[in-house]
Amino acid sequence: MEHDMAILAVCGVKGGCGATTVAAALALLWQRQQRPVLAMDLCRQNLLRLHFGMEWHEADGWRRRRDAGADWARAAWEVGDRHLTLVPHGRVEEDVDQEGPEPEEWLRDELAQLERQPGQRTVLDLPARGVAERQQGLKAASHALVMLSADPAACALLDAVEAELHAGGLPAERIFFVINHFNPLRKLDGDVELLLRKKLGPRLAPLPIHRDEAVREAFAKQQPLFDYAPASQAADDLRQLAVWLSVRLDAGRSGA
Repeated sequence: MEHDMAILAVCGVKGGCGATTVAAALALLWQRQQRPVLAMDLCRQNLLRLHFGMEWHEADGWRRRRDAGADWARAAWEVGDRHLTLVPHGRVEEDVDQEGPEPEEWLRDELAQLERQPGQRTVLDLPARGVAERQQGLKAASHALVMLSADPAACALLDAVEAELHAGGLPAERIFFVINHFNPLRKLDGDVELLLRKKLGPRLAPLPIHRDEAVREAFAKQQPLFDYAPASQAADDLRQLAVWLSVRLDAGRSGA
């Protein structure tokens, strides 16, 4: 499939790898570079919105509207200076059907119909494997960023996740990886990093994202990490990741 804008799917090799946090951070950093960004939450936990200061009780979102037969795009929120548009998932009932909204190509086709600005990037926060919205995101994406934990589980699951992404239509050169929650004081973290670098080569971000208490503190206060603790290690790591990805997204985009 040809894309005229970069659509980055952010997903974890397993749950708890920090995909939502990193998706929000990338969207904010690119917004602050005056680049148009659309951030869309495909996770039923509906947490991406909290990184942008939305109230906890706010229930609106694309899936909620779609299930009600309304225009899902009207769930979008303008964040800050209008360079960033947020589309929350919306609160859904626990027993909502697990089939997802429409065929696997639904999101891809819907995003293609939206009015786009030059240079726009779309960041999709993908749920765990086995959820229909994940397949929606993979079919829509031009690139993927896989969040890895610095533990043996990441190594064990890596091949299966990459096979899933290939099946979704993404070639290897458009799948990138980053290690999150990295603790340099733990020998195993370093050993896992070396193993992953040997296996993934240049597709693995050159720097891991370090485990940093400032990330949790910023989320608890519903403030961007870059405002709450701009000099923190994690903030610097995320800035480096955003630059590294920008080069690859711009180089790999077919058009725009």
